[in-house]
Order: sequence, then structure tokens, then C-alpha cells
Amino acid sequence: MDIKNPRRILAVGAPGSGVLSVLKDLTGSAPEPTTFEGQETTAGLSHEWRLETKYYTATLPIWLDEITSVPEWRTEFSKPEAREVVTVLGGWIYCFKKPVTTHDLDAIKDTMQAISDVIERACGYAGDTVCLAVAMPQSTTPYLEKQSEEWEELCMEHGFEYIDSEAKGKNEFGEAVGVQRVREALEAGEWECADLDLDADVDGFEGSFAAEEAEMNMELFGVKDALHGEGGDGELGDKDVEELEVLMKKMVAIKEMGEGMEEEERKRFAAKAVNDLMKEL
Repeated sequence: MDIKNPRRILAVGAPGSGVLSVLKDLTGSAPEPTTFEGQETTAGLSHEWRLETKYYTATLPIWLDEITSVPEWRTEFSKPEAREVVTVLGGWIYCFKKPVTTHDLDAIKDTMQAISDVIERACGYAGDTVCLAVAMPQSTTPYLEKQSEEWEELCMEHGFEYIDSEAKGKNEFGEAVGVQRVREALEAGEWECADLDLDADVDGFEGSFAAEEAEMNMELFGVKDALHGEGGDGELGDKDVEELEVLMKKMVAIKEMGEGMEEEERKRFAAKAVNDLMKEL
């Protein structure tokens, strides 16, 4: 069975958590990070993964986000207008560097709890979402030592399956570990996207996606004007050009994320994504 309109995957983590490394190991490729204010970021990027099993085939869209502040991220994703984004997610890949201090460990716990809260708020307590907590290598040594059993219990408390990205082969029970386990867990997920009945009242774009794209372009021209500034000389500085390039890439990412969605779902998603982008200005 070929799943035509599959649910999505959201890959998240703090800056520098190694999300792109996991995607490359999992899918064979990964998008290039964008640069904003001199810092590389994965926020707003998108990717896809062609998944083929003996039961189904699907091209799963993968969205990427970066959590720089757990409280702010939780607030944004808990808003009613974010519900349509969360409800189309069939899998979460949360990547984190292995903690060096107890403070680092607390941040990991807080992030998993925030994600769990967001999912429960949008989808209810009993969902069918795959939630994976992937521990990435830590360059700082020595780091905080915890046994696999401790990690598994900790992550399970927040609704996640713990996976050590550095593990290879199989465990003592003959089960796959490492990135291969990420693949197996996602393969077992439910990716058929049921029709959504969303109550969120979002000011969306009207008509076809072509109209939505035209509206995005109009917004982008508005961004250009904003960067010029009132009474400006019409010339963009180096920083303005850099910011504009980032915004253009995010606009393209929004369009790509909407491809494959049902029309109403796509309009609502595009509306929210562009509105959020404009708020950053």
C-alpha cells in the first residue's frame, strides 16, 4: 500500500544537538543549515524520507525545529492555532547531547516534558505518536554517567523511547540499537493521515496554493520594504541581505511543508507559518 498523504515527522533539539547527523544516518542525506545573525540554525528546514516496508510505502515529510528556550517553545506550540501542526505529526525525534552536569540533565527532562505536554494538549492522552529521545555524542568529557536502564526509565516517564545513537548492532535481547532502532521504531508507526476536523480559527489564504504562494511573495516584498526602512536609500546592507536570504529560504520551506497536505489543512498551515514568520520581524 502506498500512503499518499502521510503524517509528518518533527525532528527537534537545542542548537548543536546533532539533529542533522541523525537525519543523515537515517535517510542517507540531510538539508544544509541556514545562517541567521552569524549562527547556523536548523529551524524551519524540511527534509523527506522514502520509507518502504513489506506493508506500505510512504514518502514522509520531516520538519525541523530548534528549541532555544523550552518555556517559549512550549507556549508557542500550546496555542490553539498550533494544534493543526501537532496533530499531523506521527513521529517526534528529540535529539540531545549526553549531559555533562545535572543542569544539562534537568534541561533534557524539561524538554521531554514540554513535548509530552504539547502532544497531550493537541491529541489527547492516548495518542499513536512515536516519540524517540536520541542521545548524541558529547565532546566534553567526562560527562554525566547514567546506565542505559536509567535512561530508559527516565525517558519512559515522559513518553519517550530512549535510543543511544552511538550504540551499534543488537542488544542482549537481539534487538536493534542505535540509528537502526530509530528506523525500526518509525517503520512501526502509524503514518496514514486521517481527515482532520480542526476547530482552530486561523486567518488563512484563500483559493489554491498558487494564491497562497502569491500571498507569500507579497509578504516577502513587504519584508524587503521593512529591511529598506522608511526613508532609506533603497540599498540593502550585508546584514539586510543575509536576513532576507534566511527569510526567503523559510518561505520556500513553508511551501514545501505544505505539499501533500489536503487543501484546507495546507491553507491553515501556510497561514500560521507565514504569520509566525512575520512576527519575527
